[in-house]
Amino acid sequence: MASALRFVAVAMASAFLAGGALAQRDGGVEAGGMKFGALPSQTLKPGQCGLFLWSRTERPEFIVFVPDNPARATAIINGRIRQLDRKTKSGDLVLGHYRKQSFASGAFAFELELTYDADRTVKDGAIIRQGVLRTYDRKGGTTVVPVGGMIGCQAG
Repeated sequence: MASALRFVAVAMASAFLAGGALAQRDGGVEAGGMKFGALPSQTLKPGQCGLFLWSRTERPEFIVFVPDNPARATAIINGRIRQLDRKTKSGDLVLGHYRKQSFASGAFAFELELTYDADRTVKDGAIIRQGVLRTYDRKGGTTVVPVGGMIGCQAG
């Protein structure tokens, strides 16, 4: 029992120290002054691979889509469909997508850090074992949204 309570206390402290809290209201996910809405289904072109991310919240929402070419994230932010260009990339490359990537356009920006699951093979794709989406506010605060999903590829 004591170890279970210690785990909860450590998890709560880690969440507090990691940054701001996220909130889920009215079918969206709020993160650092940005509200991510649910995207409609997305279509891949022949030969294209796409990154599909869902929030790992009480009610999972499909919040980010990124094709491999062009590497531009699509998200509904603050009620409008936004296209954010990939600005940085690092780490392992999996089907046109990197372990760490950042996207920005105007006042909107976020970072992704993903771990792909090498043990679970998917035909024409890859499963994301764990991931986070980070936003930063003007005061220097960070909000972390847990995400999951996959990379899917359309046969060429």
